[in-house]
Amino acid sequence: MNEDIEILTQILAENLDAQHHWTEHELIASLQGPPYEFFDKEALRDPLTLFQTHFLLFHCLYKLRERWREEKKYELFIHTLNIECQPWQRGVSALTEKDALAEYYLDLNQLGSTSGADVESMLDDFWRRMGHSSSRVETSMPVNDAWQIMEVEPPASQTFIKKQYRKLVHKYHPDKGGSVAKMQKIQKAYHRVIEAIKEE
Repeated sequence: MNEDIEILTQILAENLDAQHHWTEHELIASLQGPPYEFFDKEALRDPLTLFQTHFLLFHCLYKLRERWREEKKYELFIHTLNIECQPWQRGVSALTEKDALAEYYLDLNQLGSTSGADVESMLDDFWRRMGHSSSRVETSMPVNDAWQIMEVEPPASQTFIKKQYRKLVHKYHPDKGGSVAKMQKIQKAYHRVIEAIKEE
């Protein structure tokens, strides 16, 4: 594992520069292809392997950020939709010393102790919180339209709809060539269908 981490950190150091910025998906895709082929083609196939791939990448990004700060070379900004390095500036790292995300991703115990059930639980909690915050808006959509947008014929269980939602998010996310408008429609349709199932 330590050898893989060093290899990936070095690959990132060689490929990240101040001329470009990456999304996490673009970076993973580039690491799946030649010449590196560091991640398997199936690295994003299910929630657990997706989490493990994401965690390993972010672990190495935060390690690289620490290294570059020590060398006063670059400041690395790390976000799923924007990974970029900018020239190092005095005082920037001092402002971000207390970084809970960095502490989380630099702790490899988090990777080993997170099971598939844990990942599913985190995802379920996310969907619940997202649904709670916006359900009043989404119920205005006609239910037949919602089923069509979800690409599902009724009836269906909440579990199936949840899986279908994740599939559509993966397919139409703006980061993967989709559009914000399409994602908003899918989000509204998801909540409308869930609401309809609960009312049955």
